[in-house]
Amino acid sequence: MTATDLRWDPFDRTLHAEPYTVWRRMRDEAPVYYNQEFDFYALSRFDDVMNASLDTESFSSEHGITLDMITEDPWGDPKAMIMMDPPNHTAMRKMVNRTFFRSRIAKLEDYVRDLCRGYLDRYVGSGGFDYVNDFSAKLPVMVISSLLGFPEEDHDNLRVWSDAQVHRDEGNPERSAAGDEASANLFQYYRQQIELRRRNRLTDVVSDLMDSDLVEPDVDPRRLDDGELLVFIAMINVAGNETVARLLGWAALTLARNPDQRAKLVADPSLIGNAVEELLRYDAPSPVQGRFTLRDSTYHGTVIPAGSKVALLTGSAGRDERQYERADTFDVTRTGIRHISFGHGSHFCLGAALARLEARVALEETLKRFPDWTVDESNVAYVHTNSVRGPASVPVLL
Repeated sequence: MTATDLRWDPFDRTLHAEPYTVWRRMRDEAPVYYNQEFDFYALSRFDDVMNASLDTESFSSEHGITLDMITEDPWGDPKAMIMMDPPNHTAMRKMVNRTFFRSRIAKLEDYVRDLCRGYLDRYVGSGGFDYVNDFSAKLPVMVISSLLGFPEEDHDNLRVWSDAQVHRDEGNPERSAAGDEASANLFQYYRQQIELRRRNRLTDVVSDLMDSDLVEPDVDPRRLDDGELLVFIAMINVAGNETVARLLGWAALTLARNPDQRAKLVADPSLIGNAVEELLRYDAPSPVQGRFTLRDSTYHGTVIPAGSKVALLTGSAGRDERQYERADTFDVTRTGIRHISFGHGSHFCLGAALARLEARVALEETLKRFPDWTVDESNVAYVHTNSVRGPASVPVLL
């Protein structure tokens, strides 16, 4: 590309597999990039993405958090916590922390490990399997759905509907009719689960949220209504499923492409936790965060006007040479990894601890059984959304 043809389009499928060449040019040539076709700005350097993430007074989430859904007016209530700004977000976050994290995640490791063993053992001695379709897409939906108290026989439908809801057809930023139908199916299911909990509490996150007080500034404590419960369930179910599935898909692909790094993990499994952080830096499963500017903001001498759509490229930030030495090198022994793939500031990912647990245990159990594999690169496929990036299929050959 020449200096005049720099173009990043989040809806361009050719960039879903390899956006890093374009992102490097953006960091070097246009750190405040403007896309005239879709009328949005993009910040791509590590420091800029971090600073904008912290500046909730300038960069709002209340107008939408993906480029295709951002509107000039704030979204109405009820809306998910991820689409709130402080102080409302702060109050909701405190309440959720008392429920979602209340000793649950710490007790999940044995359950996650048993799930991994059940999925992976069947392929020992085989010629291979699809690491995403046969494993990494199934594991997180089982874990999240169990936390939410959804019956196991419903998990496959939930995964299929979740995937369809975020899919975008080529050249079209809008959700398809099939995606609309999947979304309707999901929300109908969530409503049914809420009705069941209203009649009979269970030992799950949904029941905990029903019985927890939301304490907002200058307002008497209150309980969440059904609409608020609905959007919270939708947020955690879809986000928790999609991102972990793609993170593990990247793990299978990246370790096959870097067999020397995989060998280090086989020889020393204590490195796996660090390898998860390196994977998150190297290929962020959620590389684009949408924001709406509430006031003018200046970066590198360029004014981003109030009322603008902005993409914070956490995926590009993870490869910023200004932050990391050998930024394009995957290194499981890299020290001092400071990434923003889970976001930063008030919107730091609610499920980060759970994602790290699932990824670490999944890799431990994978490498115990399969210390070596290759990937049929010709049949690797990618999901096509404007917010989640990663493989939809990784055929591994054993």
